[in-house]
Amino acid sequence: MLGVGIIVPILPIYAETLGATGLWLGAIFAGFSLTRSISMPLIGRFSDRMGRKRFITLGLFIYTISSLGYLQADSALELFIVRVVQGFSSAMIIPIAMAFIADIAPPQKEGSYMGLFTVALFLGFGSGPILGGISKDFISMDANFLIMGGLCLLALVLVLIYLPRSSSIPQKQQPTDISFSTILQNRNILAICFYRFSNAFCRGSIMTFLPLYAHNVLDLTGSQIGIVISASILLTAFLQLPFGKLADRVNRKVLVVTGSLLYFSIVPLIPHTLTFIQILSLNIFLGFLGAVSLPAASALIVTEGKTYGMGSTMAIFNVAMSMGLAVGPLTSGIILDIWGLSGIFYFCTTFGFLSTVTVAWMFSKRFTQE
Repeated sequence: MLGVGIIVPILPIYAETLGATGLWLGAIFAGFSLTRSISMPLIGRFSDRMGRKRFITLGLFIYTISSLGYLQADSALELFIVRVVQGFSSAMIIPIAMAFIADIAPPQKEGSYMGLFTVALFLGFGSGPILGGISKDFISMDANFLIMGGLCLLALVLVLIYLPRSSSIPQKQQPTDISFSTILQNRNILAICFYRFSNAFCRGSIMTFLPLYAHNVLDLTGSQIGIVISASILLTAFLQLPFGKLADRVNRKVLVVTGSLLYFSIVPLIPHTLTFIQILSLNIFLGFLGAVSLPAASALIVTEGKTYGMGSTMAIFNVAMSMGLAVGPLTSGIILDIWGLSGIFYFCTTFGFLSTVTVAWMFSKRFTQE
């Protein structure tokens, strides 16, 4: 994730240099997530039967090679194609790694294990923007893509050497022939997936267009933009483990709803920031609030996955996230062309609040009993 995070502060700016409009910006980010969401269900199901390691290895290999495609892209369309390829390869990496962690998590420790995994995930993704911003300012924008490819290659080597095969891991008895439609009849899974979709819709939009706001409105440097983004992600990373432990002790549904409501109460303040310090402080606060709900949601889905098949359930969970990451930036790109950058943050606030209220209703006993 360190390699992936490196391009976060520069990709929207890089796309603009290739002539991307707001709609194209949304499509470039949506293409990655849409391909990922289409691929994950089948890949997750196959990993339940064929093992996790071979898919993680293949995904890292494709991601490494496709990283060089950024350097060859001469238009927004070509950049879109590179993102589509990386979206496919991404479907074999993080979702399958999550299923791998879930395979080895003891009962009642799902929150702690997923929290620890998310810490590593966010540490890599959170450190990337700082390195990417520095690389852009002091080397070149192209250097970011080379670094991303090199780090993905390193991850591939480490997986080949150190990750055990599924056959060497004590296997828990899990069904592998339950249909996706049957899984989605579980009300808890449906509610968690809707939360994941709406959360990713808004956070994906913010992550995509916040660098543009910082660059075009606040006139921040690449390094400053990287610091702003990394501060939020890294704080979220450090808080995943304690909030994961909290999710093992208190009502996980309450944590999901409360964390989400608090997060979206802060988002509309983004377009009112005027300086580097202001947007940095606000983003740090968003990082804290963003850490509350994710470990609880992950723990809830892991618990259900032990009944329905971990790979398949995790695939659905991550499809919901990827669909949000696809639809969110695409919708926000249209909003950018019509109402400007500020409109994106106000729209995300409204959508986020309404979605969270819907999730709370879906979690309620009344809904469960219907």
